[in-house]
Amino acid sequence: MSTVRTDTAVGVPVPTAVSPAEALRRACRYEWRHLAGLRSTWILLGVVGALSLLTGVGVLVDADRERPLGSAFLADAVTWSPLATQIPLLAFFLLVLGTGPVSTDLVRGGARTTWLAVGGRGTAYAAKSLVGFFAAVGAAAASAVLGSLSTAAVLVAVDAPPADWSGVPVPVLRFMLWAGCWALLCSAAVALLRSRVVPVLMLCMWPLILERLAGAALGFLPGLDGVGGWLPFAAGRAMLTDASAFPADDRSFAQTLIGSALTPGAATAVFCLYTAVIAGAGCWAYCRRDAKDG
Repeated sequence: MSTVRTDTAVGVPVPTAVSPAEALRRACRYEWRHLAGLRSTWILLGVVGALSLLTGVGVLVDADRERPLGSAFLADAVTWSPLATQIPLLAFFLLVLGTGPVSTDLVRGGARTTWLAVGGRGTAYAAKSLVGFFAAVGAAAASAVLGSLSTAAVLVAVDAPPADWSGVPVPVLRFMLWAGCWALLCSAAVALLRSRVVPVLMLCMWPLILERLAGAALGFLPGLDGVGGWLPFAAGRAMLTDASAFPADDRSFAQTLIGSALTPGAATAVFCLYTAVIAGAGCWAYCRRDAKDG
């Protein structure tokens, strides 16, 4: 990428080189301005904020008011119930942020404008990925804070027994990382499939249904018993929910819902590795396909 300066001796514009780091910084600023300039972004974040504030009401409905709430229950609530729904419900809202920037280029024909603005395909994809990652992390962090404040306020209002918040911060940090990885997966899926509708359907169906079926099918093959627990979103579930933190009576059921024997630390590494590989494939597809078809 280059900018133009004027040679004072002859008054002729002369291109000057811009470092890759500066090019990426400018590309990120371009992508952020584009994302922040969309009304749909702020409507979406407003909805997420409103739903986060309702977390306390949901906790009150599901909680046993006769005993203090445990940290595992609270962590599941403020991270949008990944145990019951297989992925955090926030992920369905973040689909819009994750798939939008790349689909604007590949599906709606905005690629040439983006490349001219930021100076290259690789830089453009890196900027979209970084902005999407940190936007998702920020949304997850804000929602967890709002949900925690809402829950604490409701528990105080109804004079409930003191809750155990000591085990909540670490799951929230993993939730933020998971949300950032989800945004990268959304971008990569659009780049690989060159569509917006098909990746959205795939990202909804695979974690909820198809991966469970694939894991069960692989379990029938010799030597592959248990491999289902190493699939991407099985690792993601184990990353978000630590079954050992649940009371003994609920631990077995929680482990069944998770479907993976990985510890949260190992699961985090596996999920991030899958994300890195798929994001790399998405970058390759974004650059190569547009070089050929664009």
